[in-house]
Amino acid sequence: MTSTNNKQNIPLSIFIFTLAAFTLSQLVINSKLSPLGIELQSLNKEKNFLIEENRSMEEQIAKSNSITVIRKLADKELSLSSSNKKTIVYIEQKSIIAERQ
Repeated sequence: MTSTNNKQNIPLSIFIFTLAAFTLSQLVINSKLSPLGIELQSLNKEKNFLIEENRSMEEQIAKSNSITVIRKLADKELSLSSSNKKTIVYIEQKSIIAERQ
Protein backbone atom coordinates (compact mmCIF):
# COMPACT_ATOMS: atom_id res chain seq x y z
CA MET A 1 0.00 0.00 0.00
CA THR A 2 2.83 2.35 0.62
CA SER A 3 3.92 1.95 -2.97
CA THR A 4 0.50 3.16 -4.19
CA ASN A 5 0.55 6.03 -1.71
CA ASN A 6 4.00 7.12 -2.90
CA LYS A 7 2.87 7.03 -6.54
CA GLN A 8 -0.13 9.22 -5.73
CA ASN A 9 2.02 11.65 -3.73
CA ILE A 10 4.52 12.22 -6.56
CA PRO A 11 2.14 14.27 -8.78
CA LEU A 12 0.90 16.15 -5.71
CA SER A 13 4.48 16.87 -4.63
CA ILE A 14 5.39 18.06 -8.13
CA PHE A 15 2.31 20.31 -8.22
CA ILE A 16 3.08 21.83 -4.81
CA PHE A 17 6.74 22.32 -5.78
CA THR A 18 5.85 24.08 -9.07
CA LEU A 19 3.21 26.21 -7.31
CA ALA A 20 5.76 27.26 -4.70
CA ALA A 21 8.38 27.98 -7.38
CA PHE A 22 5.89 30.03 -9.39
CA THR A 23 4.81 32.03 -6.33
CA LEU A 24 8.42 32.66 -5.33
CA SER A 25 9.38 33.76 -8.86
CA GLN A 26 6.42 36.16 -8.98
CA LEU A 27 7.46 37.68 -5.66
CA VAL A 28 11.02 38.18 -6.90
CA ILE A 29 9.84 39.71 -10.18
CA ASN A 30 7.45 42.06 -8.39
CA SER A 31 10.14 43.14 -5.94
CA LYS A 32 12.42 44.05 -8.88
CA LEU A 33 9.73 45.75 -11.01
CA SER A 34 7.98 47.75 -8.31
CA PRO A 35 10.80 50.30 -7.77
CA LEU A 36 11.24 50.59 -11.54
CA GLY A 37 7.53 51.31 -11.96
CA ILE A 38 7.65 54.01 -9.30
CA GLU A 39 10.70 55.58 -10.96
CA LEU A 40 9.01 55.42 -14.36
CA GLN A 41 5.94 57.17 -12.98
CA SER A 42 8.12 59.89 -11.47
CA LEU A 43 9.98 60.39 -14.74
CA ASN A 44 6.70 60.60 -16.67
CA LYS A 45 5.47 63.32 -14.31
CA GLU A 46 8.72 65.24 -14.80
CA LYS A 47 8.48 64.81 -18.59
CA ASN A 48 4.92 66.15 -18.62
CA PHE A 49 5.95 69.11 -16.48
CA LEU A 50 8.83 69.91 -18.85
CA ILE A 51 6.54 69.65 -21.89
CA GLU A 52 4.16 72.18 -20.33
CA GLU A 53 7.07 74.44 -19.38
CA ASN A 54 8.35 74.24 -22.97
CA ARG A 55 4.93 75.21 -24.34
CA SER A 56 4.78 78.15 -21.98
CA MET A 57 8.23 79.34 -23.04
CA GLU A 58 7.38 78.96 -26.73
CA GLU A 59 4.26 81.04 -26.17
CA GLN A 60 6.27 83.75 -24.42
CA ILE A 61 8.81 83.79 -27.26
CA ALA A 62 6.03 84.03 -29.84
CA LYS A 63 4.44 86.92 -27.95
CA SER A 64 7.72 88.80 -27.57
CA ASN A 65 8.63 88.31 -31.24
CA SER A 66 5.25 89.51 -32.45
CA ILE A 67 5.43 92.48 -34.82
CA THR A 68 2.97 94.45 -32.71
CA VAL A 69 5.12 93.97 -29.62
CA ILE A 70 8.22 95.05 -31.52
CA ARG A 71 6.41 98.17 -32.79
CA LYS A 72 5.24 99.08 -29.28
CA LEU A 73 8.76 98.62 -27.89
CA ALA A 74 10.16 100.75 -30.70
CA ASP A 75 7.64 103.49 -29.95
CA LYS A 76 8.19 103.47 -26.19
CA GLU A 77 11.87 102.76 -25.71
CA LEU A 78 13.48 104.08 -28.86
CA SER A 79 11.01 106.82 -29.74
CA LEU A 80 10.69 105.34 -33.18
CA SER A 81 7.29 105.51 -34.71
CA SER A 82 6.14 104.62 -38.13
CA SER A 83 4.56 107.54 -39.84
CA ASN A 84 1.20 106.81 -41.29
CA LYS A 85 1.42 109.98 -43.38
CA LYS A 86 2.37 109.32 -46.93
CA THR A 87 3.53 112.09 -49.14
CA ILE A 88 3.01 111.79 -52.83
CA VAL A 89 5.18 113.96 -55.02
CA TYR A 90 3.90 114.52 -58.52
CA ILE A 91 6.45 115.68 -61.08
CA GLU A 92 5.20 116.87 -64.38
CA GLN A 93 7.57 116.55 -67.26
CA LYS A 94 6.90 117.83 -70.68
CA SER A 95 7.43 115.28 -73.32
CA ILE A 96 10.45 115.77 -75.53
CA ILE A 97 8.40 115.17 -78.66
CA ALA A 98 6.00 118.02 -77.83
CA GLU A 99 8.86 120.52 -77.41
CA ARG A 100 10.39 119.79 -80.82
CA GLN A 101 7.27 120.56 -82.74
